[in-house]
Amino acid sequence: MTDFLTTMEASSRQRFQRAVEILSLSAMRSRALGTPIPGLAQHSFYLFAEVKPASPADGVLSNDDPLARAQSFGAGGASALSVLTEPSRFGGSLGLLQSVARTSSAPVMRKDFLVDPYQIWESRSFGASGVLLIARLFDRAGLIAMVETAHEAGLFAVVEAFDESDLSLVEAAVESDPTVFVGVNSRDLATLSIRPDIHRRLVKMLPEDATLIAESGLTSTSQVVELREMGYDGVLIGSSLMRSDDPAGLISEMLAGVAE
Repeated sequence: MTDFLTTMEASSRQRFQRAVEILSLSAMRSRALGTPIPGLAQHSFYLFAEVKPASPADGVLSNDDPLARAQSFGAGGASALSVLTEPSRFGGSLGLLQSVARTSSAPVMRKDFLVDPYQIWESRSFGASGVLLIARLFDRAGLIAMVETAHEAGLFAVVEAFDESDLSLVEAAVESDPTVFVGVNSRDLATLSIRPDIHRRLVKMLPEDATLIAESGLTSTSQVVELREMGYDGVLIGSSLMRSDDPAGLISEMLAGVAE
């Protein structure tokens, strides 16, 4: 793994260890199951709109109230909201996740560097309807355990790949639960730059029946239309929506571009 991902993994593990000292797994699971969450409706094309105050590549993305921005994402027709909960490099928190989940009509996904099934129950207890799982943070058994826990908790899961080295793990996840989404992230984890070719490279290598989500570096309707034509079933868009003066309008425009 890159230094960046190793650092993020270590930070997540520390947060998990602090959390489990405060509330046991059984208690967290009970609290999670008592938290009602909306399901993710089926869409012909998914747009995950991401609430992230900052990014390692670009610094602070918006000084706006993140809740107001999240509401504008929902008003634009986003299928779901993705909320960063990593605090040190993305400016996120579980409190932000909970606030967005409480004020949004759209389902919310927790995006973080999750490392343990405990954090999936934690995600639901803070209002998440789904979680993002970075495939390369796990071995095969570990990723399957995370996917199975998400299914048990009633959460949808996006299993994220960055390049060809993640394909066997992604295939294992889809075999374990065919309902998982497969995310393809064009971010280079070493340089944090965008690799424009990665979406095209991987699309034909992924499980044939998987629901595919393209992530990172997306700024225009034409890009979204091109990805739809490649075979992607949705997109996850963060920085460009956080910076936009009219995020609801941009989301509406993108969805209109791929409308059947």
